[in-house]
Amino acid sequence: MITRLLTAVILVTFCLNTLAKSAADFYESAVERFNQKDYQAAIILLKNALRENPKHLPSRILLGQSQLHAGDAIAAENDLKTALSSGADEDQVVVLLGSTYLIQGKYEQLLKEVRSGGRATAVETQILVLRANAYLHLGQTEQAEKTFVQARRLSPNEPGPILGLATVEIQSGNLDSAEKLVEEAEKFGPDEAETWYGKGEIQRLRGQTDLALENLNKSINKDPQHVRARLSRAAILINKGRSAAAGEDVDFILKNAPDNFAANYLKAMLLAQAGKYNEAKTKINEISQTLSTLNTSFINSHGPTLLLLGTLQYLQNHLDKAEVYLKHYLEIHPHHLQPRMVLAEVLMKKGDSDGVIVILKPMLADHPDNAELLTLLGTAFLNAQRYDEATEMLDRAAALKPDLASLRTRLALSRLGSGQPEAAMRELETALEMDVSQTRPGLMLAIMQLRRGDFDKALATTATLQAEHPDNPMVYNLAGAALLRKRDIQSARDAFEKAVQLNPEFLPPQLNLANLDISEKKFDAARARYDQILRRLPEEVRAMRGMANIEELRGEYPQAISWLVKIRNTESQTGIAQDLLRLANLYLRTGQPEAALEVATQLGQLEPGTPSVMELMGKANLAMGRNENAARFFRIVYQGNPESLATLQRIGVLLMQAGDLEAAGKALDMALKKDPEYLPARGSRILLEMRLGHADQAIALALQLQKDYPSLALGYRLTGDLYMQTRNFAGAAEAYAAGFDREPSSGLLLNLFRAEQAAGNSDRGIGRLKAWLEKNPGDYQIRRLLAALHRRADRLDEAIKQYEILAQQRPDDFQIHNNLAGLYQIAHDPRALASAQQAYQLAPKHPASNDTLGWILVRQGNFKEGLAYLRQARARASQQPEVHYHLAVALHGLGRNIEAKQELEAALATEKLFKEETEARELLARIGNSR
Repeated sequence: MITRLLTAVILVTFCLNTLAKSAADFYESAVERFNQKDYQAAIILLKNALRENPKHLPSRILLGQSQLHAGDAIAAENDLKTALSSGADEDQVVVLLGSTYLIQGKYEQLLKEVRSGGRATAVETQILVLRANAYLHLGQTEQAEKTFVQARRLSPNEPGPILGLATVEIQSGNLDSAEKLVEEAEKFGPDEAETWYGKGEIQRLRGQTDLALENLNKSINKDPQHVRARLSRAAILINKGRSAAAGEDVDFILKNAPDNFAANYLKAMLLAQAGKYNEAKTKINEISQTLSTLNTSFINSHGPTLLLLGTLQYLQNHLDKAEVYLKHYLEIHPHHLQPRMVLAEVLMKKGDSDGVIVILKPMLADHPDNAELLTLLGTAFLNAQRYDEATEMLDRAAALKPDLASLRTRLALSRLGSGQPEAAMRELETALEMDVSQTRPGLMLAIMQLRRGDFDKALATTATLQAEHPDNPMVYNLAGAALLRKRDIQSARDAFEKAVQLNPEFLPPQLNLANLDISEKKFDAARARYDQILRRLPEEVRAMRGMANIEELRGEYPQAISWLVKIRNTESQTGIAQDLLRLANLYLRTGQPEAALEVATQLGQLEPGTPSVMELMGKANLAMGRNENAARFFRIVYQGNPESLATLQRIGVLLMQAGDLEAAGKALDMALKKDPEYLPARGSRILLEMRLGHADQAIALALQLQKDYPSLALGYRLTGDLYMQTRNFAGAAEAYAAGFDREPSSGLLLNLFRAEQAAGNSDRGIGRLKAWLEKNPGDYQIRRLLAALHRRADRLDEAIKQYEILAQQRPDDFQIHNNLAGLYQIAHDPRALASAQQAYQLAPKHPASNDTLGWILVRQGNFKEGLAYLRQARARASQQPEVHYHLAVALHGLGRNIEAKQELEAALATEKLFKEETEARELLARIGNSR
C-alpha cells in the first residue's frame, strides 16, 4: 500500500512538472509568433499553454496582449483582469487593460480603474494619455487637454501627448494648430498610428478625402484597434458609396463596443444605403431611445403622460428622472396633493428633506387633517433635525391615528432628537405594547438600550420579540450584539449564526461573524465570509473593508491597498473617509507619496479642514520633498490648539522634518505647557535644540532627563543620539550602553552596535549581537542583521550558518530561503537549487523566488527550464533591471539574441542601478558585435 501511494505521488509530481514545462514550451513558441505579428497563431499557442497550466501567468498576460492586437478587446479585457487577480505586475498590465476599455467605449470605467500616480515615467505617461482620451470621448475637453499637458510635461519627447493635444485642437476646429502639433509629434514618432490618424482626420475635415483615406489606412494598418480612425474611414467610404468596406469598419467597432453611438449611427446609414429602411429606422429609434433627452416638448406639455412617467420612474427607482417629470407636472397642476406627495417621496429617497418640506408645507392649509401628509412632513422635519416641528406634525398625525404604532415610533425618534430620551423610550414601549407584531419599535428600543449599556434589558426586549417573531433575523442579530457586549462570545456567535440561518442574505450578522473570526485570528474563515458576500454584492464596502483589515493585519500591504482602492472606486462615496485615510497612510508606508497625496486631496474635499486630513496632506508633501507645503499643513493642525499631547508632539516632530523649526518649537512648547513632564515632548524638544545648532543645550537637557528619570533608558538613548550627531561615537556608545543596561532591548542594541561600528569597534559590536542571541536566540531581527553583516563582509560560512538558523526559526519565510539559496550559489554549494525550490514553493507568485530559482537554473546551464521561471518573475516585476538581465542571459543561451537584446535594453533603460550592470553592457556589446 505504501509503495503504491509513493508511486502515485511520484507520478503526480512528474505529471505536474511535465505540464509546467509543456506550458512554458507553448509560451516560448507564442512569443516568437507574437514578435512576428502572427497574433492568431500566438493566441492558439497561449490557449494551449493555459490548458496545460491555467496558472501560467506570462501566458495569461501575453494572451490578453495578443487578443488586443487581434481585435478582440472583450476577450483581452477578461484575460488581463484574470492576470491582475493572479498577481501580475500592475505596471505591465494596466495600460493594456485601459486600452481595452478605450476600444470598448468604457470611458467611465477607464477613469475609475486606470489611475495615475507612483509608476514608472513611461507607464505614467501612457496612463495619462489613456485617461485624457477617455475625457475627450466623454466631452470633457478641458479636462482632456489638462491631462494631455500633464503627460507632455512628464515625457516631452513622447508623441502620444502631443498627438492628443492635436486631437483636442481638431475637435475645437483649430485645424492649423492641430497640423503643427502633428508635425511636431512626427519628429518623435514618425510611424505612430495616432500620427497617421491626425494627418488623415485633418485632411478629412478639409475635404481632402483621398489623402485622408491614405493616411487613415496607414493608421489602421499600424493599429487595427484605432476606433476613431475606423470611424473616420467608414464615414468617408459611406460618402463614396463603398458600403461593404465601410461596413467592415463599423462591424469591427460594434463587435467590441456595441453601444458606440457614432458606429450605430453609421450602421443605420449603411442600412438605409442598402435599402433596408425599416431596419435603419429601428436602429435610429434605438439610438433615440438611448438618448432620451430628444423630442421632449410633447411630454413636457402633456400632464397625464408626465404623471405616469414620473410615477413609473419612481417605482423603477430612477429618482432623477422621476423628479423632473413630477416637477413639470406640478407646474401644470400645482394644487394636486397626491402627485406632490409622490414627489416628496422621491425627494425623501434622495435625502433632500429640505426639498420635501418646501413641497409639502404649503399644502397644510388646505389639508390640515391629512394624517399621511402630516406623517410625511413630520418625517422630513425629523430627517432635517428640526425636532420641534417634527414633534408637532407627528403629534397631530398620532392624534388622528392614535392606534398606529409606526407613528409612535417616528414620534419617539423626534423626542430623541429633541433631547428627551426617556420620553422616546416610553413612546417605543407604548408602540411595542400597542402592536407587538410591529418589530420596528422593539428593535429601536433594543438599540437604545444597547447604546445606554443596558445589555440585560436589551436581551429582555429581544427575547420578547423572538417569542412573537421567531423567524426575524434582525432580532437574533441584536441579541448577538447584546451578548457580545456582555463578553458571552459563544452565545453571541450562536445568535449571529441563527440570524444567518434564517436569512442567508442578511448582511449584519455575516459581518459580525467575520469580525468575530478576525478577533480570534481566524483569517481564512473571515475571508471566506467576505468572499461569499462580495460574490453576491460586489460593491459592498463593509466586506471590502474587512478584507483590507485582514490583509493589513497579516502585513500584506499591497493586497490591503488593493481592497481600499476598490472602496475608493465604488459609486457611493458616503462613509468612506476613514478608508481613504487608511489608504493614504498605507501608500505612505509603502513609499507611494504621490498616490497618498491624490487620496488625501480627495479626502480634503470630503472633510475639509479636518486635522487628520491636514496632517496626512503634510506627510504626503513631506515624503515628496515639498517641505514648505508640508509645513503649511502641519501648522494648520497645531494652530487649532488640539487637546491631545500626542498630536502636538507628533506635529512638532513632523515640522522639524519639514524644516520649520520655529513652528516645531511652538507645537512642542504648547504640549509642555499642558504637561511639563510629558516625556515624548521633552525628548523631541532635545532633538529640536540639536537641529537649531544648540548642541550644548541639547546635551544638557538630555543629561537633565537622565537625572530626572535615572531608571529609564530614554535620557541615555537621547544622549547617545546627540553624540552620534556630533560624531562623538565613543560617547554615544557609552550612553547607549548605559541605557541598554537599564532597559535591555533589541532597539537599543542596534543603536549601540551602530555607534561601536562608527567608532571602529565593529568586532565588539558583532560580539554584543552574538551575546544577545545567546540569551535571546529567538530574536529574529538581530539574527537577520548579523547574517546580513556576515554576508556583506563576505564571511560566507558565518552568513550561511546564521541564515540556516533563521530558516529553522522561520521555515515559512521564503525570503530567508531565497537569500540562503543566493549564498549557496556564491559558495558553489549544491544545496542552492534545493533552497531556491523551497523558497519558490513557499511563494510561487513572488518575483524574487522565481528570479532566484530561474537564475540558478540558468547558471547551471538549464536555460530553457530557468527561462520559464524568469518569465514569471518578469510578469510580476517588470521594472526590475536584474530580472531583465537574467532573462537576457537565458535567451542568449538559447540563441535568441534579438529577444535577449530587447531585455538588455529594457534593463539598462530602467534608470535603476543594479549589481550586474557591467555584465549587462558587456553582453549587449557582444550580441551587437555578433550581428
